[in-house]
This record gives sequence, C-alpha cells and structure tokens, in this order.
Amino acid sequence: MDNHEELRVEIDIKLLKGSMIILDKQSAHLLRAISRTGSLLAASKLLGMPYSKVWRIVMNIERKFGHKIIAPRRGGKLGGGTKLTESGKKLLSIYSRLEETYGISRGPLGDVTKIIRPDLVIMGSHDLLIEKLVYLVRKKEEREVEVHWIGSYGGLLSLSLGEADISGIHLMDPKTSQYNVPIVKNMFPKGVALFRGFDREVGWVSRGNFSPERLLEGKARLANRNKGSGTRILIDKILAELSEGKEFREMIRGYDVEYFTHTATCKAIAEGKADVTISIRPVAEIFNLKFKRILWESYDLAAREDIISKEAARLFLRMLSSDNLIKIARRGYRIPKNAGERII
Repeated sequence: MDNHEELRVEIDIKLLKGSMIILDKQSAHLLRAISRTGSLLAASKLLGMPYSKVWRIVMNIERKFGHKIIAPRRGGKLGGGTKLTESGKKLLSIYSRLEETYGISRGPLGDVTKIIRPDLVIMGSHDLLIEKLVYLVRKKEEREVEVHWIGSYGGLLSLSLGEADISGIHLMDPKTSQYNVPIVKNMFPKGVALFRGFDREVGWVSRGNFSPERLLEGKARLANRNKGSGTRILIDKILAELSEGKEFREMIRGYDVEYFTHTATCKAIAEGKADVTISIRPVAEIFNLKFKRILWESYDLAAREDIISKEAARLFLRMLSSDNLIKIARRGYRIPKNAGERII
C-alpha cells in the first residue's frame, strides 16, 4: 500500500549566533506567549510547558544572545509582570518575518482567559521541608499552591518579575560570608521581606568512599546542579579552590549535565549515572548514599511585601514556626528558635 500522500514537510527555522542556536520554533512560540500574557507563569500554562523549562529556555537565550530579552512589568494575566525587552521584540520580529517568507505556520497559542493564578506560587531552591509544608497547606488548608524549583537566584529573579510570591534561598554573600540577608538587601532595597527558615547540613554525596580530587583527575563524574542555584555556586567555589585557580570546568566529567533538585542529583548517583554531587544529608540518606559534611547553611524564605497579608501566604509563613518544623524535620536539619520570624 502506497502511503506517500500521507507524507508532509515541516521546516524549522533556527537563528544562530556562531554555532549557538538562539531561537527556534519552540522558543519563538514561547516568546509570543510571554508577549501575549505578560507573564512567564501564564506562558508556561498556555503552552503546557513546565515553568522550570520555560525559565531555562529564556535564561539560555539571554546567555547565548548576550542581551536581556525579558524585563519586569506591572500587571500580567497572573498578577506577575514579564514583558519582552526591545532586544527580545526585535529577535522575535526577525524570526516572525522569516516564518512569513517561508510560509511556515506558527500554530495557535490557546485561550488566555482560561488561565487562573493559584493561591500561592513558591519558587527557588529545592528543599524537603518546604515540600512538606506545601503539602500541609494544600491538604489541611485546601489552598492551591504551585512550586517550581529553579534555584535560589532564579527564585529571587522571579520575585522581581512578580511571577513568584515566595522564594526559598540559601545564598552566601562572598564579602561577609553571611547567608541571604546581604543578598536580599542588595537586590531588593524595598518590596521584599525575608523570613528565617532553618539550617541544612550540606556535603559530598557518593556511593562509596570519595575524595574530591578524583573529580579533577577525571576519575569521577559529577552530578551538577543548575545555574543560579545556591548549591551550584557552592560547587563552583569548592572546585575553583581545589583546582588552585585553574580553569576546572573542562576538567570535570559531567560538569555540563545539570539537575534541578537535590532528589534528582542523588537519584543519579544511586543509579550510577554519576559518581558524586554536593547535596543535603536528608536527601542523601533517602537514597542510602554516603555523606561527608562540608558545612551548615541557612535556608530562608523571601516574600513579596504585597502578598504577605494574603491568606494563603499567611498560612504558609505561619507554618515556618519552630514548633511546626521540629515535628517534621529529619536528621540533617537544625531548627532555630526564631524560625518563621521576619528578619528583614
């Protein structure tokens, strides 16, 4: 039976800078969705795409292109505010003209009116205790809470865009060695509050005995974290110190393979896809992996001032009290007496 009549041709235009793909059909469709909705979160829902993937696409375009393609704006379909910059608009315009020239169909974007913002949007660094608190707010308080793990800096940038309501962070200021407070004060002179969270035990995670020098010798594969995460910043700092100022990125096997959560990196170690990572003790123990402590870090919660008084945010922040956290924390966490208190 001849099925030639069922064949069709599909062309994908790619805009390149050198050998790097800056824009293709999927990313151009995303930029149109951002432009239409005024929100990364709304765009992800419109396209049925995970927010972490939307965030990753946008950050990759900016890194390769060398220009900002999104910027904060007021309003937006989901209350957030993201618009295309002039560079972003021009990039999309060039791509759109090429589509018209070659007669390529763009496809529908969907119904924006059906997109609804949840009661609370939490973004930032992955953590097990936060997962448990979100579960309690969803089940006991019957609130709709969305969580997107995009790293500490990603969470703070999403706060600045109005996409996130609350962001979990663990970022050490290189000048003072203090966690979170200097970073938030510098990024947000006003409009963002910081609430004390808890401390986490961070260390090397592997299947057996491990020496960090094995990474530099090419004898071990790293399960790396995503750019913008506090753990990725720590990994780079430690590797830079171990390599004594040498360029280490090309020396490390697996350095370019990124994982977005502690669970994902530890799972990769357990399954033999990598040999070592830096993670937190509670996740390492879930996968029965070896753990060697590096330090204790502070994990705190940054929140937009304009959402603190809203019921869903109040319910979540109230659960940060030390009494609540002590009940659900496992080994590898330290709960301070001022947990849940506002510190900025």
